[in-house]
Amino acid sequence: MKRFLVVLVVAILVVGAAVLAGYWPEHQRRQALEGQLSDLRVELAEATARVRLGELLGELLALEDAIAAQDYGQAQAQASTLFDTARVEVTRVEAGPSRAALEQLVLLRDPVTAGLARGEASTLARVEEAEALVRDALGYPRPVMPRGGEDEPASASASEG
Repeated sequence: MKRFLVVLVVAILVVGAAVLAGYWPEHQRRQALEGQLSDLRVELAEATARVRLGELLGELLALEDAIAAQDYGQAQAQASTLFDTARVEVTRVEAGPSRAALEQLVLLRDPVTAGLARGEASTLARVEEAEALVRDALGYPRPVMPRGGEDEPASASASEG
């Protein structure tokens, strides 16, 4: 009987050690992978936010083009979509430079839409200001020459030749 108990205890210890030897490395590996997954989710959220901010930049550039072409009807439609998207985006983005830029962009809605309704070409400067805010938030460089002055070098070179 005593010998049976010793064999039973040894068998239990051997089985326990085998289970522990198989379990512990897998447990550690799982913990490491869950940590990586958490980090990747954060990176994905940040990348997604940058993509959405980049889309806003694209909408701003399209709005600038419409204003430069003096297509104020199209510009009003684009501005409405742009500012609605920016307002939604403010609620999605956490505090930081992106959120600050979006909040400032939303504040430009009234002056920009009023300027477009009156057909004011000076509205382009406000939209370029918004573009600069979004570029800064994304870490993109600002254009060397304002978009409104793109025609000047062409006319200067034409008068030379």
